Amino acid sequence: MNLSRAWALTRIVFQAHILNWFWRPRAVRSAVRTQVYSRVAPDYFKRYLPAAAAVVETPVIKDDKNEKIFTIWQQGEENAPELVKACFRSIRQNCKQELVVLDDNNLSDYIQLPDVIMQKYRAGKIRRAHFADICRVELLYQHGGFWMDSTDFATGPIPQWIVDLDFFMFMVGNAGQKYSFCQNCFIRARRGSYLLAAWRAMILDYWTHENSSFDYFMHQVLFKTLVENDPRAIKYFAAMPHVDQDPTHAVWHVYKHQPFDQKLYHKLTKDTFFQKCAYADKPLPGTFAEAMSHMYQDK
Repeated sequence: MNLSRAWALTRIVFQAHILNWFWRPRAVRSAVRTQVYSRVAPDYFKRYLPAAAAVVETPVIKDDKNEKIFTIWQQGEENAPELVKACFRSIRQNCKQELVVLDDNNLSDYIQLPDVIMQKYRAGKIRRAHFADICRVELLYQHGGFWMDSTDFATGPIPQWIVDLDFFMFMVGNAGQKYSFCQNCFIRARRGSYLLAAWRAMILDYWTHENSSFDYFMHQVLFKTLVENDPRAIKYFAAMPHVDQDPTHAVWHVYKHQPFDQKLYHKLTKDTFFQKCAYADKPLPGTFAEAMSHMYQDK
């Protein structure tokens, strides 16, 4: 029997908040919330596993030389903040794949989403962040290639071992919310990847039947539900390298407001090919954030 949405949310409120005694240390309360979300959300999302089970597998299409990197800035690249523009420059400088920046005007040139989902997005029932989540999966499903967030700052080319995979995402590691399971700011997927197709089916089924998000990280938790319960997904996920996202979060959240140091920057970025940033932060003079915002301007 499927867990109802109302009962799932009630369990989260009581177990993660009301019964999570306020006198506990903050770290303990946070761990309890993570445990509750990690248990309850996948239980609820099991109702969307039949959509994945209905996916008919197709041959994986290997067309690496023609694949592109997709990203979205809905207001248009020319209207993006300086840091986002710097991220786009960094990708074009360091990655051999073409960067395609999508916005509200050209998105329909690349993908067509079901009318019911577009109507809910226009009505404000699907927030921009979750709409971008839907679009990134649809783009890769239809075209294959790579997704990079508009705040992914490339420090080197995408490694060949990732290019050679049919599907890859970083695992959450210690740099994010543990219950979110994986990090979708970077996705590698070839057309025909079952993991992508099954995840897409669950996402579309959710938004066809529901009018609001369950949680900010709900799409990642849908993926977690998939790879822990669907037999085909379990097999493919086991074959995917499981790499923590921690090295991709080494700079911004720790050093963004610190005085820029070139040697430290190279040390922090030498073991990965991008750093996850956040465009909401206003760069302060002389800091890592300001230096990164100005990189590659002469290229």
